[in-house]
Amino acid sequence: MEVLDVLNQRYGHDVLHVAAQGNDQHWAMRRQFLSPKYTTRWSDIPTIKT
Repeated sequence: MEVLDVLNQRYGHDVLHVAAQGNDQHWAMRRQFLSPKYTTRWSDIPTIKT
């Protein structure tokens, strides 16, 4: 813990933290291309044409 405290003092507040503190997620998956029935309709599965 002393090492974490020293590094946080040297490089800024909350540069390093204990994994048990958690992680705030500031992102969300984009879903604009997601089919409403992406698991139930074979026709919604994209095909790749070469």
